[in-house]
Amino acid sequence: MSDSWIFRSRSPGVANRPWLPDGFSFLSGLPEAQRRRRYLMPIQAFVDESGGKGQGRNFVMAALAGHSEAWANFTDEWRECLAQSPGIRSFKMREAVSGRGQFHGWPAQERNALLLKLARIINQYARIAIFSVADLEAHAKTWEKTNEKPRNELYFWPFHNIIMAAGFSLWDAGLRERFEVIFDENVIFGPRARAWYPVVRAVCKHKEPDVYTIIPVDPIFRTDDELLPLQAADLVAWCIRRGHDTRDTNEYKWPLQELSSISVSEHSQYYDFDRMSAIWEEAKRLSRDGHVPDEFNEAYRTIFGDTR
Repeated sequence: MSDSWIFRSRSPGVANRPWLPDGFSFLSGLPEAQRRRRYLMPIQAFVDESGGKGQGRNFVMAALAGHSEAWANFTDEWRECLAQSPGIRSFKMREAVSGRGQFHGWPAQERNALLLKLARIINQYARIAIFSVADLEAHAKTWEKTNEKPRNELYFWPFHNIIMAAGFSLWDAGLRERFEVIFDENVIFGPRARAWYPVVRAVCKHKEPDVYTIIPVDPIFRTDDELLPLQAADLVAWCIRRGHDTRDTNEYKWPLQELSSISVSEHSQYYDFDRMSAIWEEAKRLSRDGHVPDEFNEAYRTIFGDTR
């Protein structure tokens, strides 16, 4: 068994915790023996996005990966922190920054104090941060014009990239069993991107057979009210986007500076005009030259019933 952080929890008192903690109801269908193993062993990556048209210059997906036991303890501590006076029910970074919603009427000093506490909680429990950044203007000039739905949608490529980047990152860190990835629910773009995941898995099996053994069979979607680590991913995604949007005047870089114990994955990606153009041209070349492996085409036909 690996000696890396992947197989150890830093959280105290784990042995006394229930086998089905709050927020982990998706394990309820497993027999207890399997549930115990699932609770003790797997790594979970929680993913949220930030940005879009009219919200800045970049779109960001950010994932926070850590041990499931740590995330269970994170959930308790996060909830307790939010409940402290004046108290909020759930955290959304856009509300915190704008002073709207549950942060209406909050003085900036109190808001910043809460952000500092939350960032420190994230730093205690998450182990790896992975992000995928897409330049909105570049996307409008490349993928949005040249691809059919859903491949022309801003959500599509970062969605699949973040899963694969998590797979490479966790393999490098020593993980040798399958991990789970949980996205914040996106009722419009999520299902369309997810429909292509079997094709992406087929590509991975062909090109990266080792990483294929640990990537999820199917990504999960939950709301951030159900699974509180998604609120942490929201905070990180927003701060990363703000950093890319306002490099010279970024006044919210300090929450990320609190994440000193978290490794930033070298597999994180930034998609600018040149990168997007090159990826699309290579994909067209492979298709035109007939270099698409049979398993890719089979996965496509299985999903879409199409022989193209």
